[in-house]
Amino acid sequence: MFAGASPSPDTKVPIPPRNTFNQGLTSADERTMIRLLGTPGAKTSECSPVTGSFKAKILSSVDVGPFKVSGLNYAVNSLKTVFEEAEQQIPDVVAAVNSAGMLCVRSKRHNRNSFSNHSWGTAIDLYFGRGVVGQGDNHCHQGCLQLAPFFNRHGWYWGAGFSGRSVDSMHFELAKETIEAEFGAGQA
Repeated sequence: MFAGASPSPDTKVPIPPRNTFNQGLTSADERTMIRLLGTPGAKTSECSPVTGSFKAKILSSVDVGPFKVSGLNYAVNSLKTVFEEAEQQIPDVVAAVNSAGMLCVRSKRHNRNSFSNHSWGTAIDLYFGRGVVGQGDNHCHQGCLQLAPFFNRHGWYWGAGFSGRSVDSMHFELAKETIEAEFGAGQA
């Protein structure tokens, strides 16, 4: 690497100060998700099937550029737009990104009483190289750091903004504000 070059996308770097990303965006809480989208299925510790009327809102195996995903129709289409835009400016990062999953009806890892936003297919976990950056680690892959502004511009909250053992730099989710604007006509 020559002087001034950016680290490769799989390099672990410290998460930047929280006031530098997720501006005007917050994580969507379970109450908002259930109110606007309904209950996605059974709350289990591992992935369970999507059930009920919510199932009709799921798109399966859609190519979003670097890989295929299954998730909420709006989230999948937004994700495709995020990657198309990023491809124009940081094609090497988009070419190197991997996904650890999007749709998975389950509880949160650190709160078994609450659904993960993966349950609605509104969250995706991204990583670079051979391994993920674990939850609770105050580092991120350089590639996630580079992708975060694209996600934020399209109304996605970056999990690097969570605190303590919940910090999750591989996690991106549709922000509460985005969910409310799209599915609740701005209702609080």
